[in-house]
Amino acid sequence: MPLLAHRSIGRTLCKLRDSITNNEHVSPRAAKALLCCGIAMYRRYAIGEHGEEDGDDREETTALVKQSSVLIFVLLAAIESRRGDNVDVEVTRKVVERANTRGLASVLEIRSRKRRRESHDADADSGERATPQAPEAPEAPVAPAVSEMSKATAESEAPEAPVTSGELTMSVLKYVSSTLPNKASLEYERLAELFFRTSASCMAQNLLLAHGTSDFVSLNVKVDHPVPRDQRLLGIAQAGESEAGQSCLRDILLSFLLPSGIIGVRRNLLLSRAASTAAGVDHADAVNQAHSVAMAGCEYIWVNGTDPLERACALLAGAAVLTTKGDSDPIRKCDAFLGRVSLPFFETTPPARGVKRLTLLADQKRWVLYKVDKKNAPHVLCNLRGFEGLCDCLLEFL
Repeated sequence: MPLLAHRSIGRTLCKLRDSITNNEHVSPRAAKALLCCGIAMYRRYAIGEHGEEDGDDREETTALVKQSSVLIFVLLAAIESRRGDNVDVEVTRKVVERANTRGLASVLEIRSRKRRRESHDADADSGERATPQAPEAPEAPVAPAVSEMSKATAESEAPEAPVTSGELTMSVLKYVSSTLPNKASLEYERLAELFFRTSASCMAQNLLLAHGTSDFVSLNVKVDHPVPRDQRLLGIAQAGESEAGQSCLRDILLSFLLPSGIIGVRRNLLLSRAASTAAGVDHADAVNQAHSVAMAGCEYIWVNGTDPLERACALLAGAAVLTTKGDSDPIRKCDAFLGRVSLPFFETTPPARGVKRLTLLADQKRWVLYKVDKKNAPHVLCNLRGFEGLCDCLLEFL
């Protein structure tokens, strides 16, 4: 980015800051445009620029872009603070902590609404049939203290609901807006990355699920294929039968098992050194599981494995070897899947228009296969869930 362009951005941000300070009206459209600029800035320094020479100039440019994204984040928080809503700082802080400790191990689970409804109706019917035959029992005194204690115990033992991207985005923004005079800039940098990443995830989800969250397969998807489905899936898994495939299998499985606060976001297929060190110290069981699965190999896990997540990672590792090309060591140096597969722990350069892309919408636990046309509008080919949904999407993806 030229220095003059960056200066122009700085002047615009200063004018916007003055407008907010003077209580001038900021339209929702202007705030949304500011959010999009922040996401673009975040992605630029997270991904980096191709073709730039290494040196002080590149580091300086990256630092300036990162600082600009943080300033945009602060401006968005200042706009939010003008609404005057009462914010419970402790609640918002706990939401952020829960999000950082959340993993993706349950992303392949499928909730059957029909089964839940049938079991609920069956329980209700059995309860109605049994009620008239049951003898009336005398009322017994109940100790209020025991009742309250049991209620408190049940509430403490109840599993916490997962934090959605939208909830996390607003919690981060409200937390910073209520603590603007007190927090240090280093805290802003960490929260700005989280905010822009989750905001981009919300935007992608709104675009790709514009027609609902039901299972969907486009008429453009090929149905008939000369090779049987099982053999095609086996071929994808066999593509990961190499040392590079074992490394991909290990680190992709760890990325699903470990909390997002440890995994972070990366551009390449393999975990960073810091994430690997933290995983070995705090999550030895998960590291041992991933190592054992990697040593067994993608083909063995696919044929003999029983854990859907391990089998899914074997397929993803094979697909990674098939698609990540273009360098002497593509597994470590190139973008994961050349940007064609978007997972919550990847931040990569998007591919060219017209290329099939696969993304995981973690909030909805859905795999979406789509293309982007010349007008940058997405066209969904498959919108499926669960392990079988991933298999079908990968078959069409490759």
